[in-house]
Amino acid sequence: MNLECACIEPTFLLYVTILQDETRARREISWSKNMVNIVYIHSHDTGRYVQPYGYSIPTPAIQRLAEQGALFRKAFCANPTCSPSRASLLTGQWAHSCGMGGLVNRGWSLPNPDRLLPSFLRQHGYSTVRAGIQHVVKDPEEGGYSRILGGENGDWNTVARATSFLNERHDKPFFLDVGFFATHRHGDGFSDHPANTEPTDPNYVRPPAILPDNPTTREDMAAYIDAARSLDDMIGAVIQSLDEQTFADETLVICTTDHGIAFPRMKCNLTDHGIGVMLILRGPGGFTGGSVVDSLVSHID
Repeated sequence: MNLECACIEPTFLLYVTILQDETRARREISWSKNMVNIVYIHSHDTGRYVQPYGYSIPTPAIQRLAEQGALFRKAFCANPTCSPSRASLLTGQWAHSCGMGGLVNRGWSLPNPDRLLPSFLRQHGYSTVRAGIQHVVKDPEEGGYSRILGGENGDWNTVARATSFLNERHDKPFFLDVGFFATHRHGDGFSDHPANTEPTDPNYVRPPAILPDNPTTREDMAAYIDAARSLDDMIGAVIQSLDEQTFADETLVICTTDHGIAFPRMKCNLTDHGIGVMLILRGPGGFTGGSVVDSLVSHID
């Protein structure tokens, strides 16, 4: 009996090992089929000041994305400043929990970058790719990206890199990070208005309700509107490139910003004006059909 066991046992163990490997492989195949691509589009300092939130700011591409996906009317960031907000979104932790107490350009860097979403997805079979800006780690190599698309700086160069990547052949699910500098201020103003268009006339602009309505605030708001129009053109170009691909329906688009717009008592202030953000999702998981969500949601979610 013992001799028989000694002979049978290796064969049995080999069979169990093969069965376990086959089961594991089936699970991995099943998991890979359920993995969706993710295109994460984010801007600087946009708040909710875009067309889908009812403002007289022409952003037709963002409007179209909202009509195709799901618009979150009461979305909030976790911090009214850039790096802490972005770190909170990408870790699912509050800034004081993940250790991001200030701006990267002021010397801060996320102390545990392995907690970032790109790192997590990379460990679980995703190709994680960055096409534009990030503002979470000082060393770009710590961001968790398997590829950082090189090239010249500038938002339209970000568009070129993102669309080029989307046109590639993909043999695994991907997370594409498309970060824009717009609608951040440039000195005393904002980005230029879109090419081949006229700048917004400040005489017919309404400043945010929190500010007085006078020629100075109208002129400043008109400059912001032009920056938002430029941002919209760039987001539209990325979405158009995505929609031309066969995997568009298998891709979740996340469109958001870091915090409120760069106006007095808004950005850097812990109020609805400082932490209220645009948030639009389109793709698998029920984020279709132009639904509107009035529930409170946070980037932490």
